Amino acid sequence: MTRITQRVNSKRIGLIGGNMPGGTNLPRIRDYNQGVVLEAIRLGDGISRVKIAEDTGLTAQTVSNIVRRLLEEGLVVEAGVDPSGRKPRVKLRINPETRYAVGVLMDRDGISLALLALDGSVVASSFQPLTVPVYETDAIIDMVARCIREMIENARIPEHKILGVGVGWPGAMDHERGIVYEPLDLFGQNWKELNLKEALEERTGLRVLVDNDATAAAIGEHWVGGAQNATNYAYIFMGAGIGAGIFIQDQIYRGDTTNAGEFGHIAINFEGPLCFCGNRGCLETYCSPAAMVAKINMLLDENKPSLLSVRKGKIDFETVTNAALEGDELALSVVKEAARILAAGIVSLVNLLDIRLVILGGNKLHSLRHLYQNEVDKALNERLITRNVKPVTVELSMAGEFAGAVGAAALVLHEIYTPRLAGLSLSS
Repeated sequence: MTRITQRVNSKRIGLIGGNMPGGTNLPRIRDYNQGVVLEAIRLGDGISRVKIAEDTGLTAQTVSNIVRRLLEEGLVVEAGVDPSGRKPRVKLRINPETRYAVGVLMDRDGISLALLALDGSVVASSFQPLTVPVYETDAIIDMVARCIREMIENARIPEHKILGVGVGWPGAMDHERGIVYEPLDLFGQNWKELNLKEALEERTGLRVLVDNDATAAAIGEHWVGGAQNATNYAYIFMGAGIGAGIFIQDQIYRGDTTNAGEFGHIAINFEGPLCFCGNRGCLETYCSPAAMVAKINMLLDENKPSLLSVRKGKIDFETVTNAALEGDELALSVVKEAARILAAGIVSLVNLLDIRLVILGGNKLHSLRHLYQNEVDKALNERLITRNVKPVTVELSMAGEFAGAVGAAALVLHEIYTPRLAGLSLSS
């Protein structure tokens, strides 16, 4: 049996190598090492070959060979000289204009899109309300394909530079095959066991990846510059529902069926409201945008005083959010209660995983992000079982309002360029 040991500085580039049993597969090892070097350059943003070798444990010759290939492919550029040290060293940076990816977040309200460059910078973003009924599957896919084409054309990016399209999906799926299953409260029966990957590839001519929206957001956070030194973290994503993208030992965790992270369906009250998933008292039945709107309507029916009373029967989550931000006591009390309940769920998640970083994001959470951050931070550092060992950091997503779409685009970059131990088997 062949054993290969690789040392990687986890603080620097977020990877941990080790003794990995299996069969020698030199092409995969080369790809892995190239991913390690590219990641070091992306995060280092002006790092020398010598520093890459020091941080990754790769030999100077290996780094030199890999950098030469990356320069030839146009993925990196030489950008000035680092004068520190006895000998000036050429600095390397990612060339953001050489590769791009498109991201799509599908939600009940509409379609969010983002165009991401190789260095993680957002080139363009947009939101398109659904203009066709949710049950018209082909019409919605046509609309998504058209929006993708328009974004690429408007940005004037040559098609050969587009690596592919990532799609963030809010329900159950087969990530490997790109098949989505019925998200019962969102799109309906026509979306059951639909090969979304295949359908979009046929319409766009581009490679398509499909993943959970929260998982995509967690990956995207890494690409836009968040969670850089975290080995383990959870990204709590609030769109129409609530999910969690989970990184464990620098690898995204998808689970056996690639549907890990259904955080919103943790039951917190067995006698609580019936959830569409079949359980009672799921976190989403108290904390989702729809749950907050329903709570507001119920309180208005009880004649609770609120500025929202004039819009009774025509209230959506944006209305609730705006009222809360403007100081409406009823709206603010409902939002704060939802935030406290969500925070309690996050305490359980952190107790289970023993992580020290929680990131909050999602299109529905964005406007209320500081309120949620305060509630979650307070709950974690007052009630966590290990609160006296080390505090938990609660950060807001760096990807902002379009975190889901940015994350979806990052799926493509992550799949192609991020070094992963999974699939790197070494046997003889």
